[in-house]
Amino acid sequence: MPLVSVIIPVYNGAATIGRALKSVFDQTFTDYEIVVCDDGSTDDTPAVLAGYGDRIRVLRQANRGFPAARNAAVAASRGELIALIDHDDQWLPRKLEVQVAALQNDRGAVLVYSDVTVVNEAGDESRASPVAAATAHAPSMDEMLARLWPIMPSTVVMRRDAFDRTGGFCESLGQDLDFWPLIREQGGFIYLPDRLVRFTFGQLYPKVLKRDFGPDGFVDLIRSRYGARADGLVADFIRHRVRMIANAGVIEMSRGNMEGARQCFIRVLKYDPRHVKSYLRIARTYLPAPIRRALGGKASREHRIVGEE
Repeated sequence: MPLVSVIIPVYNGAATIGRALKSVFDQTFTDYEIVVCDDGSTDDTPAVLAGYGDRIRVLRQANRGFPAARNAAVAASRGELIALIDHDDQWLPRKLEVQVAALQNDRGAVLVYSDVTVVNEAGDESRASPVAAATAHAPSMDEMLARLWPIMPSTVVMRRDAFDRTGGFCESLGQDLDFWPLIREQGGFIYLPDRLVRFTFGQLYPKVLKRDFGPDGFVDLIRSRYGARADGLVADFIRHRVRMIANAGVIEMSRGNMEGARQCFIRVLKYDPRHVKSYLRIARTYLPAPIRRALGGKASREHRIVGEE
């Protein structure tokens, strides 16, 4: 039985899954299995995965989102430790070696994660790490309920028994932000400042809308479990989504995709009905391009890449 189960969800990742798998095969630590869940891909992903033969185990399911794909792969895996990697990310060669050693040296810890290097789809470093000085440490439970904590799934190795006690990723939310407080309840975290992962930050639209299930599910779940203790987390979650979705809309407007921009700004208003800029931007998308540029003209300068969960 392998010590580590490497869990990879993939949806239409034919262009990137090979790169992710190579980064796993290149690990200095070798006591692992790889379980890939193809979440209903419609591209050449199945054919690419078939080319690896018995080096990987492949599950296939109808498209249900990455949380459901991760849960399915974990259920089919056998390792004592669970390591996550998304199909468009890459591990550095010593990633598993360093993180497994950290967990073995601290039996009270249930999860270890690291810093990342953020790259664009071409593989070039594109922005600063989401881990700022204020969050460059393992969080307490109170800290996790005060704000979103910058934990990227591809940086995580965790104990299976702790994962099982959480009930897994919430499949109705389409994201993992609620999972980190749940598993923090099970024990302490270890943070490694080493940048052990190359995290791909790609084009926001339309992914940012497809993976977004609105504010209610997340807020209701967090409120029902933690009450007012999580006021900071809820507020930060809403700020984060407003900033990211609005940014996607500004980018699409600068590209001339007015329909996509409107969809983004309308979604922003579900999170914050008082977001005045979104009302103005929606109106601007209906104007002819020359007038739009004369009134605003800032879309290209407003580009700022905002980190996603």
